Amino acid sequence: MQMIENLIDQFLLLLPSPVFVEFPLLGILLANPNGRYVVAGLTVVAGFIGLWIVLRLFQILLGKRAKSGAKSLDNAVKADAANSSEFKTEDGFQFFKRNGAETTLRDDDAALAAIEQEMLTIRQLFVDGHILKDVYVAETRRLYGKAKTLKI
Repeated sequence: MQMIENLIDQFLLLLPSPVFVEFPLLGILLANPNGRYVVAGLTVVAGFIGLWIVLRLFQILLGKRAKSGAKSLDNAVKADAANSSEFKTEDGFQFFKRNGAETTLRDDDAALAAIEQEMLTIRQLFVDGHILKDVYVAETRRLYGKAKTLKI
């Protein structure tokens, strides 16, 4: 306990005297016998907040690099999917290539294309972490039901 008090006292001695003039509450806290602990606690909390900010900035910088790499990976995946009749991603999604045997366009085709785009949008929101798994599953089931009613 004595060692902690000595460390707090040494830290307080490092503070420049104008700090006590600009923050009179600090002088009042130090006049209290337990005020040193309050000041030390506030310093530790401020240090952790500063560390969190630095790590968050670091994460944002690395995240942008990872996203740009992910975009190029997505382009490669789309190219591979176009070359194969069927493609399965790491997270279990499976894409099928259309044969192009359909020669007539129906009104249902436009609705199915809109549902497909909405499913891809919802998947991207899930992959990016903007929606929870439960929401993703519920929305996918809803869209699947909607598409199933259009299928003849």
